[in-house]
This record gives sequence, structure tokens and C-alpha cells, in this order.
Amino acid sequence: MFAELNGARICYDVQGEGDPVLLIEGFGANRKFWKGLVPLLEGHTVVTLDNRGVGDTEYSGGFTIDDLADDAVALMSMLGFDRFHVVGWSMGSLIAQSMLLRHRDVLKDAVLISTYIDRPARSSYVLGEFTRMVNDGTATMESFFVMVNAFVFSEMVFRDLEDKGITMPIPKRLERPEGLRDQLIAVCDFYPGQTLSQVTTPVLVVQGTEDIMTPFHQGEVVRDLIPGAEILPVEGQGHTIGPKYYSSAVLEFFSRHPE
Repeated sequence: MFAELNGARICYDVQGEGDPVLLIEGFGANRKFWKGLVPLLEGHTVVTLDNRGVGDTEYSGGFTIDDLADDAVALMSMLGFDRFHVVGWSMGSLIAQSMLLRHRDVLKDAVLISTYIDRPARSSYVLGEFTRMVNDGTATMESFFVMVNAFVFSEMVFRDLEDKGITMPIPKRLERPEGLRDQLIAVCDFYPGQTLSQVTTPVLVVQGTEDIMTPFHQGEVVRDLIPGAEILPVEGQGHTIGPKYYSSAVLEFFSRHPE
């Protein structure tokens, strides 16, 4: 489905019934990223969307993290959800941070997965260089996703696949280089810093202990800045965390903030 919002044509899906939840994925990922989590959120209406820069969403010009947050809030308002839970992964957690600071009245709570404040230098370097190379044609989108997989999944995941004789798959549908460029610019320009100390919404941080993209201590920094925030360490998981490792904790967290 599509919604004309804020000068963009936003592609989105709505699944299930019950308490509304918005899922926001990270850099280079589209709404299909959440296919493993959606079935585990029984009793909820789950909304997913393609951010500007990926999937089937259409837009023109550059954008900021705040613009992506405004898109998400406008979509939920259009769907009739005045208050809802939000789950953001990686870049999606930055979008959720923007919502916590600028749209707090619509949020029941927020789950920040693989989150951070300060961009890790190594991750910034490799994402920046590969994004530049796919845009100038010196690298393929296939090589880009090989690099991303190596950074977001833990050694445990690769070892398990290797033992099964399986290679980590590359998405069948590759994203547009210019969309990745626009998203990366938005990520690099966003820095909430100490303003997160002003957040009053309940927050749960979910962070993998083996995350090399945004190391575990980054999640601790976010937890420490937001008054009352909680953290769920996920042992052995990297930047992309299997939903089975955190879905029960998220549902319990939601249940404490029904209104």
C-alpha cells in the first residue's frame, strides 16, 4: 500500500490486529527486514514501511533523520493511530530517537535495537567508502551487501551457516545506490547527544554483545543518557539480532505501557 505524505509516496504494510506497533528498519534495509519479528507480535497491529531511499517508497531530493521520523508519524496518524509503540533497528533507532525528542506525545514507549549516539569510526569508514564506490560504479551492489552481512551478523551465525554448508544469502532485490547515499548522509548528519536526557518516554535498549558495527557499550551510553531506560544484552548476537532472542522481552515491555 502507498500513502502520499510530506511530498513522498511511502510504501507500507499493515498486519495483525490489536495494540499498534510501528517497526522501522535500518540503513539499506526495507520493510521486509521485519518478516521474522512480525509473526511474533501476536495481539498487535504491526505497521512496517520503506524509509526514503529503499524499497518501493518514492521521493525526490535529500532528507534528514527528522524527515524520516515525520514520515513515520504522519503514516501512523493517517492510519488512525494516535499513540503507538515503536521499534527501531540501527538507523531506525535513530529515527525513533528523533521521535522521542520531537513526537513524544504519540509514543507509548520505544525499543531501540543496535542503537548508538556516536558513529563508530570503523563502521563509518567502511559504509562511507562502499556507498561511494557503488555510486561511482567501482563496486557492485552485490559486494556492498557482502560487506554489510560481514559487519552485521556475528561469528556464531556464520559458523552455523558454514556447518550447514550454506552461504549467507544476498538480497534478491538490490537497493538503489543513490538511495543508500541519501540515507547515509541523513545518518551522518544526525546527532542527538545530551538531548536524549530530556526523553520521558519508557525506553528499552536491545544490544548484541558481539556487535562490531555499533559495539555493546554504545547501547549502554544510550541507556545511561535516557532517564529510566532499560537494556537487554543479547549474548552472542551481532548488529542484526534474531527476533527470537528479544521478542518476548519486547512484548513484556509493551504490556507495561498499554496507554
